[in-house]
Amino acid sequence: MSQTTTISLEQAVRDGVSEVTRDRTLQLHAQQMATGNPRPINFRGDVAEKNNYDKLKPLSNAQVAGTVVYIQAESQKSGTTGHYQILANQWGLMEALAKLD
Repeated sequence: MSQTTTISLEQAVRDGVSEVTRDRTLQLHAQQMATGNPRPINFRGDVAEKNNYDKLKPLSNAQVAGTVVYIQAESQKSGTTGHYQILANQWGLMEALAKLD
């Protein structure tokens, strides 16, 4: 049984970083999900304050919409579930860039 999720990509960060890091992001996220206990994902520094320094608990494998990599995750502050754009940074850490829905 397959479920199609429609998300709004209007909030996505599209300033060139996704094209460069898409494959690395997909690989790193898959490795972390395979452990069965993936690490929480913090928002990138420049958007952390806007998102109240929330941490996200990954709930799904990464998906791609064009060059945007996103996951379903649970907010550790509010407990709500949503879709978030993620990125593997230059230090090999996962970061959230935007809430997409």
